[in-house]
Amino acid sequence: MGNGSKKPKLAILFLGDIAILYTSLYLALTARNLSAPGADLWNQHLIPFSIVFAIWLSVFIIAGLYELRLTKNESRFLERLMKAITANAALATLLFYLVPAFRIAPKTNLFLTIVFSTVLIFAWRLIFNGILPVASRNKILFFGATREAVDMADYLRANPQFGYDIIGLMLAEKEELPQSLPYPIFAFNHGLGHVIRDYSVDTVVVSENIKENKTFVRMFFEIIPLGAAIVDFPEFYEGITGKIPVSLIQEVWFLEHLVGGKKRIFEFFKRTIDIAVSLVLLLPTLALTPFVSLFIKISSPGPTFYRQKRIGRHGREFELIKFRSMVKDADQIGGFKKIEGKDPRYTPVGLFLRKSYVDELPQILNVLRGDMSFVGPRPERPEYVQDLKKNIPFYEMRLLVLPGITGWAQINMEDDASVEDAPKKMQYDLYYIKNQSFLLDINIILKTILTILSRSGR
Repeated sequence: MGNGSKKPKLAILFLGDIAILYTSLYLALTARNLSAPGADLWNQHLIPFSIVFAIWLSVFIIAGLYELRLTKNESRFLERLMKAITANAALATLLFYLVPAFRIAPKTNLFLTIVFSTVLIFAWRLIFNGILPVASRNKILFFGATREAVDMADYLRANPQFGYDIIGLMLAEKEELPQSLPYPIFAFNHGLGHVIRDYSVDTVVVSENIKENKTFVRMFFEIIPLGAAIVDFPEFYEGITGKIPVSLIQEVWFLEHLVGGKKRIFEFFKRTIDIAVSLVLLLPTLALTPFVSLFIKISSPGPTFYRQKRIGRHGREFELIKFRSMVKDADQIGGFKKIEGKDPRYTPVGLFLRKSYVDELPQILNVLRGDMSFVGPRPERPEYVQDLKKNIPFYEMRLLVLPGITGWAQINMEDDASVEDAPKKMQYDLYYIKNQSFLLDINIILKTILTILSRSGR
């Protein structure tokens, strides 16, 4: 249900964007010629602009403009939309003037199409985002008042665009209320069927520890005729957040989802692709290295490369290599203070290298050596791993796959470098390990590229 309820809304949003793009082209041709375009003029522009529109929609997907958690009328969403439109305008200009097969160079028509589409898409998104919180509401009841159920109810209330109305939480048998909550609380003896009928509940989200109780399973079976969907909390949580719920991080979950599920064919082809892409990128990286090295040494004394011990797959230690972005021996500098949010250990050149992700290029060597992949959980330093193993149960399960230059946590967290955020990062990493696929890897890589181009990553 976490994913199913999204699809109709996202389909409407996607189809609306398509309609706006072609409407914008029609309006541009009309405005340019001061009359409705004839069949010949329309057909001349249809195929080239269809290719451009397909690219534009792909950029929207990569930018996360079809993710419900982001579709809110707030400054962060509008800024993301504006960046995507700006990128689309630049891509369209390059395509029309660099691809001779298009056979048209529509300066005015392209400009007008960009203007019309920008105005209409902004208006459409503002209207859609405004209507979404009140349209097609799904009444949801959480069965089991766990801490995670409460947190999920809070998250859904703060993000009404998902379309859920919180009916309340029902206490399981002998379960106690964890705290005073801003939601109705139903005692177990009220009867689940009674609550579903009286409040027209559409979805019942069942906590993981409850579904194993035979009494509850029989009760859920009896309410099927009432029409409410019965959904496991873990499935619902993953569909909404893209993370594994903390309550599942225990032995049984690993046995069910990770042990014996190594996906050998996937790993073989992923490794093959890693090697091929690394070899392609190696030559430009080698050509760039002397210039980067010169700027690094001009900026501050010290080596060109920064090497640091990291923990890889199965706990194997390796040496990660990057272009140096900090002053020499920055690791030994203690007691530094950030000035207006900036870390004084970074050199001016180093700050640019980090913001542009150029500092990561030497890790291509780590990929070639088999220490890393392009996509995977970010590798940590040995001393951090030892501490995290003590404080986070089953942390070593994060080491089942090759670490990556980028990963699912990196594109979903604003600051993935914080050690304090390690439990949350592990939730994302376990989601990736469980669901790893070529499509997920491509999604991560494309969103990483967008982050690099927008210079908003780190």
